[in-house]
Amino acid sequence: MTVDLSQFHDAFFEESFEALDAMEAALLKLDIGAPDPELINTIFRVAHSIKGGSATFGFTEIASFTHSLETLLDELRSGTMPVSEQVSDVLLKSVDVMRAMLRAVQAKQPLDAQRVSDLQFDLEVIIARKNQPAPSAPVTPPAAAAPVAQPWLIRFRPYPELIARGNDPLRMLRELNELGAMHAQIDAQSLPPLADLNPQDCHLAWTIELAGEVAEEAIRQVFDWAEGDCDLDIGRQPEPALEAAVEPPPAPPSPAAEVTSAAQPEPAHEAGAPHEAATAPGSPAARPETTTKAEAAPGAHSDSGSIRVSVDKIDELMNTVGELVITQAMLSQLGGQFDGPQAERLRAGLAQLERNMRELQESVMRVRMLPISFVFSRFPRMVRDLAHRLGKQIDLKLTGEQTELDKTVLEKIGDPLVHLVRNCVDHGIESPEKRLAAGKPAAGTVHLDASHRGGNIAVEVSDDGGGLDKERILAKARARGLVGPNDTLSDAEIYELIFLPGFSTAEKTTDVSGRGVGMDVVRRNVKSLGGKIEVMSEQGRGSRFIITLPLTLAIVDGQSVAVGSETYIVPLISIVESMQLKNGSVSRLSGQGEVFSFRGDYLPIIRLHELFGVEPHTRALHEGLVVVAEGDGRRVGLFVDDLLGQQQVVIKSLETNYGHIDGISGATILGDGSVALILDVPGLLRAASMRMAA
Repeated sequence: MTVDLSQFHDAFFEESFEALDAMEAALLKLDIGAPDPELINTIFRVAHSIKGGSATFGFTEIASFTHSLETLLDELRSGTMPVSEQVSDVLLKSVDVMRAMLRAVQAKQPLDAQRVSDLQFDLEVIIARKNQPAPSAPVTPPAAAAPVAQPWLIRFRPYPELIARGNDPLRMLRELNELGAMHAQIDAQSLPPLADLNPQDCHLAWTIELAGEVAEEAIRQVFDWAEGDCDLDIGRQPEPALEAAVEPPPAPPSPAAEVTSAAQPEPAHEAGAPHEAATAPGSPAARPETTTKAEAAPGAHSDSGSIRVSVDKIDELMNTVGELVITQAMLSQLGGQFDGPQAERLRAGLAQLERNMRELQESVMRVRMLPISFVFSRFPRMVRDLAHRLGKQIDLKLTGEQTELDKTVLEKIGDPLVHLVRNCVDHGIESPEKRLAAGKPAAGTVHLDASHRGGNIAVEVSDDGGGLDKERILAKARARGLVGPNDTLSDAEIYELIFLPGFSTAEKTTDVSGRGVGMDVVRRNVKSLGGKIEVMSEQGRGSRFIITLPLTLAIVDGQSVAVGSETYIVPLISIVESMQLKNGSVSRLSGQGEVFSFRGDYLPIIRLHELFGVEPHTRALHEGLVVVAEGDGRRVGLFVDDLLGQQQVVIKSLETNYGHIDGISGATILGDGSVALILDVPGLLRAASMRMAA
């Protein structure tokens, strides 16, 4: 029966990308000249796994490149080649090339063959240079001449698919030769006639005699990655009793047994990958016999007992739970209208249902949560490369990496953080000479931190560089006509200018930053997530950019407000304060409409009933309430009839079911079955400005 391997491609690509992230993280931890052997082993295992998986699925270009990389890593692992700056750079470039090759194959697009061949040539040159000083075969250790113990007798019989799965018998024999004095005898009885020979199959077997003070564990490590792909028997010669005591050779692996053997995924764990990524690509669990870890046989070992589930399925579950929350709210509201002996029991049952629904809602939300380390993990490499390019010394500090937030938020916050970190490295941190002259350490610090604050997530990017130059920002804004020549701005208002489209104070543009296309994108992306960004800076001491985000985009904490017969939801993250104005405290300014004084500033008033065409209960400002809200760095007073209470609401998209409306970010269904619109404060400001201009 022919197995369609394409059904396993998605799992292979997903696990390969996770393993490459782990490989990159391990490379960044390598100490030049004195590397940690375990890190080298981790890097080698990732390369070997991707090579094996690529060969299995027929991705020959990836397998060929990874074979050259594996050869270099094998030299590092054996200690015959030191880890130099050049080797480290080439290995990091190899990660980039492998990632690009995998993406191209996944998208069924052509590979960048020139880039691949150039780097593969560099790898082979490094290996060749290492071999030039000592071209002769390794010398047998003197101790092997008179071994204390009897020689080892190793019977190694590979299965035909061993080579196709990325294993190299010659490399194993070479490693055994380095352990001691080796003599190998080839068994070619299974070799078919030339016309029937498949070069991808292994038809040879070996009986090996190995002399020397060699531990059995060292021998088994040589065959570590061939486990499940061969029959292996290791014992002492010539004592049969010892050979008989050796563990019997394993039978050819069954699909369930192959799932069990997948519990060697150190690469994925070291990068903070989720437990569902616990299987390295190319390892048995990535082979055609299984699609998820849930198919393991009873009693099979699994590090996490996890299963991969499509995000679409989780979204469907989340949507269903949202509908249940709405139904439960309707029942609770209806239950309050009943009287009689059974009413109390009904209300008690509804209260229990509400508690269960909240627990279910929180459980489903947690399924979508991932640690922010998935985003943070890209920055060590990025900061390292930028610092080298700019001639700066920078220490990157990461804290709060296990803080969790919704997968959708996680995916969209990456680009804003990249812009902020690049700006900190390029504009914030000074050159080593300037820092030393200012009495600072030569190496600057960029700090990324994530934490829970109330019901939100705060992500902070800070540096100890020169800080924002307020005078220079203000002068640039005045030169462009963005600020009047006599206008006086607070520090916060000056810092807000950097978020204007095309605004930049850089003296020259570079490939890093300085074109004025970054900070406005940052604000727009953060705002699209329902979040906000604040700037704090002290000249000569550094800057802080604080992004506040909701935990999830599916549910929002909101304040219900009444405008006539309609109910609207104002996101709590946007609300500053609610207040009742005194009679006569409102002024009318030319070009700005109605304004009121709030903490030393004049804020415009938006009458929601006028904006949405609703008949209010009152038009007198002192008889209603004003909700002070902020968006895009500006504050505004929203005039409403009354406040109804705070609640969590399930967001329903208007654009999907109807269309875009300025000032509205979505809708929700209330407990009585009515629809309430969720307000978008920045959109309200734009809509009010357009209305005033008209």
